[in-house]
Amino acid sequence: MPTAPARAVAIINPSTRGNVVRIGELLQVAAPMATRLDIYHTGYGGHAGELARLHAPSADLLIAVGGDGTVAEVAGATRGTMIPVGIIPGGSTNITAREMGIPTNIHLATRLLFENHSIRTIDAGVSGDRIFLHMAGAGVDSLLFDLASAALKRKLGWIAYLPAAIEALRRPLSRFTIRSDEMQIEGVRSPMVLVANGSSIIAPMLQLDTRIRPDDGNLDVFVVTATRPDELARVLARIALRQMSGSPFVTAFTTKNVEISADPPIAAQLDGDVFGTTPMRFTIDPGSVRIIVPTAG
Repeated sequence: MPTAPARAVAIINPSTRGNVVRIGELLQVAAPMATRLDIYHTGYGGHAGELARLHAPSADLLIAVGGDGTVAEVAGATRGTMIPVGIIPGGSTNITAREMGIPTNIHLATRLLFENHSIRTIDAGVSGDRIFLHMAGAGVDSLLFDLASAALKRKLGWIAYLPAAIEALRRPLSRFTIRSDEMQIEGVRSPMVLVANGSSIIAPMLQLDTRIRPDDGNLDVFVVTATRPDELARVLARIALRQMSGSPFVTAFTTKNVEISADPPIAAQLDGDVFGTTPMRFTIDPGSVRIIVPTAG
């Protein structure tokens, strides 16, 4: 059994899919008698990160209750520390949690925090003062997250992104310039540029490439050059095979830092949260985040 934390801080996004009052009650039941458990609710965008930074110096465990964006905000406050992050999935996709094998059932996810578990150390993608644990990008994916209905996401989960995807694909394409030590691409028309620390998009069944790992100290960049429906269909077929890098309509490379600009400028997303517009720079912070995960076997 892991040692009970002296102080655990749970940060709950009220927009989470699930009963936030019930989640708080389950946390209180699961927390050991020796643990002081404090629960805070976010009130606006970026508040999860603010709360995490405020309480991290006196906490032994930070718990993120919400979707991938909330998890990334909370994890950002623990970079370079030994403080583990616990996750109770409550978003529309929960990709970070699902790729880590964390139960989507809130009862099991809550128990995992204080019962037998392991700690997995992973990399953090960094852009400005924000991090992403899974995926960043600009193009269709950022439009998709921007256009998706919040009400539908709470009700339907990842399926709510389908209407947004159709609308995003109708938008005019930007011309991207991508610069890194390994690759220079100038003025390419593209529907999407992805910067990956994890392999899945929207749902775990859709993986970009099996070679992507969140703990290899690298970012994987995918520049989609397909512009016609038949070309996009071929890219999607490659994703179905988990071999996006093998598509003739994708330029893929591995790097530790990359700068992306676009004409006209376009919004970017970090773990499903729209954040800033191009130009943006992305780097990797290896082994800087510790996540509570189920024990293997």
